Amino acid sequence: MLTFAAEGSGHGQLEINGNSQPVSYELVEAREEDDSRQVRIRLNAPRDWLLKQGFNGEAILVRDNGSRIAVRREGGLDVGDSISVTLEGYDDTPSDAEEVSEIYPELKH
Repeated sequence: MLTFAAEGSGHGQLEINGNSQPVSYELVEAREEDDSRQVRIRLNAPRDWLLKQGFNGEAILVRDNGSRIAVRREGGLDVGDSISVTLEGYDDTPSDAEEVSEIYPELKH
């Protein structure tokens, strides 16, 4: 079972096919029962910009520190969808709270 550990926010660039758009994103850190960590990345992007870039369900969030994280949306996207589209990504590579803090300084513990 995941337990909430911290949350935060930041700014970066959303990249698709070599084009980028400034975005804000939210982070939520969760802790597993075995004390491993997972960070969820969530952002909203303009539907029309995504469509114009040829969005195929996945984009790359480039954080201010240069790290790159894949963010996705399940299912297709068309002009009938909401004008603001939510994309999510997950990072379960950090092994402990210290490593999470180093990788994601925008989290508020």
